[in-house]
Amino acid sequence: MLSQKQFEPILNKLIQFSGVSTVIIANEEGFPLAFRSNKGDFTSEEAEAIAALLVALLGRATSSISQFRGGRLNSITMDIQGGEILIAVEDDYIVIALRGE
Repeated sequence: MLSQKQFEPILNKLIQFSGVSTVIIANEEGFPLAFRSNKGDFTSEEAEAIAALLVALLGRATSSISQFRGGRLNSITMDIQGGEILIAVEDDYIVIALRGE
């Protein structure tokens, strides 16, 4: 598992992409390991809530994929009103990026 200091380059790179407002790196249980936001009022409580909900959703999607198609889920992109949510599965962590809004 990477340490919080090792996540810094990942956070710095992703937050610079066009439209990305927030990046959260979470563990498989949905606990945020690190986050970065361009929103000045974004709190660690919000990061915890978002990570927990989206990792739970990821778990359901992973179960669905393995049940219906087999294989491994690599990422999810959700189009939402005013933006999108991107979730990428890495070996030891999950990257969540919020774009738009």
